[in-house]
Amino acid sequence: MKFKIIKNLLEVSSQDPQDARRRKLLNILLIGIYTISLVALVILLFIFIVAPSFKGTLFRLWPAITAFLLGLTIIYLINRYGAEWIAATIFLLLLITVFAFVDEPRQVVEGRALFLFTVPILISSVILRPWVSFIAAGICGLVITILAVFNLPDYAQGVPPIPTIVGFFTVAFVSWLSARSLEDALVDLHTINRELDQRVELRTHELKEANQELANAYEQLKELDRLKSMFVSIISHELRTPLSAIQGFAEMLIAEVFGAVSQEQIGALERIIANDKHLLNLVNDLLDEARLSAGQLSLHVEPFAPKALLGDMYVTMSVLAEQQELSLTTELDPLLPETLQGDQKRLHQILVNLVNNAIKFTEKGGIHVRIYQTDAISWAMNVTDTGPGIAEEAQKYIFEPFRQVENPETRKHKGFGLGLSIVNQLVTLMDGKIILTSQLGEGTTFSIRLPLMLPEPALPKE
Repeated sequence: MKFKIIKNLLEVSSQDPQDARRRKLLNILLIGIYTISLVALVILLFIFIVAPSFKGTLFRLWPAITAFLLGLTIIYLINRYGAEWIAATIFLLLLITVFAFVDEPRQVVEGRALFLFTVPILISSVILRPWVSFIAAGICGLVITILAVFNLPDYAQGVPPIPTIVGFFTVAFVSWLSARSLEDALVDLHTINRELDQRVELRTHELKEANQELANAYEQLKELDRLKSMFVSIISHELRTPLSAIQGFAEMLIAEVFGAVSQEQIGALERIIANDKHLLNLVNDLLDEARLSAGQLSLHVEPFAPKALLGDMYVTMSVLAEQQELSLTTELDPLLPETLQGDQKRLHQILVNLVNNAIKFTEKGGIHVRIYQTDAISWAMNVTDTGPGIAEEAQKYIFEPFRQVENPETRKHKGFGLGLSIVNQLVTLMDGKIILTSQLGEGTTFSIRLPLMLPEPALPKE
């Protein structure tokens, strides 16, 4: 609050930076001198109370100080609401007048009060134009001359105090040089600031245009991504019907529904079914990825048994593990509740994707799947393999869609690279997290941490 009042007192209304600077400097001087004068009044009042013997002197000084304060107030109002040069000129003349009568004439002309006249000379160059310091020096010299001629008849046989006047003009010259240098520097600074403002304004405008272009491009990318997801979803959905039909007719041919087939034909049909299943799995992955990206996939939470989840996964993946001459082992934590809440179909998909990924990249050894309770509020599914491991730089992007660790030109494993991406998105949808631990040559562990949700107890029958 105190600083706000001072700021308001110093505030001036001027569009010219130099004029505003001079007005503020004059306000600072006026307020400073006004404050000192008020302190002097308080001191005089204190002396009057404690030392009545100085009563005569006090009565002479009191009106002078009061008149001086009134003059400062008038000058301040002129400077704030009128012409700055008028206020500055009156202020300088007031100072010179006060200094002319502040001491005995001889002390003013050649003694201890002489140096006071350098003050208005110095001040004039900063609250008015720099060249005004020479005018102030001339006025101070004239005042000293008048005091010397009319009050000191014996002073140098009536000759003006030339050394003093020369000293005043020397001070005026130094003050002029300093003030002119200051104003030139301020003009240069103002020019630089104006140029910087223009550059900032230009850069800001360019930045706004660039941001708008980026926003437009982002919206276009979002729309393209939405159209891509929609296209993939439609295509995937349309492909599933003929693929399912191919698989169904091939199985019917193997079952000899349409007549006897030879062993060679059965072998061909089995290969058709196997490739059809592989293609159908790829289409399902594309469909799931499109739905997840578009936020259209929802969970169906219901009670399920972790033991059944683990058994279904084993039935699905054990044949593939045996074909690759790998062991597939499972472990169920006995402390884990027998029934949990969750989407069993999507949990099964997560486990199958992780185990399938482990089988593809493991050449010897095996895969171990463990389901256990981590703490009172969460449970986990771990899939550990004895494969080659994943390099640290590849772990940063392995969960991105269509990204694979191997070189796409030389890789020997089939797939779109969607398995881990789908797992990661499903886990996120379940409010869980996936933790990857892997070192080259030491295998890999994927740990899925999920919230522990128990089925609500059945209400008692009435």
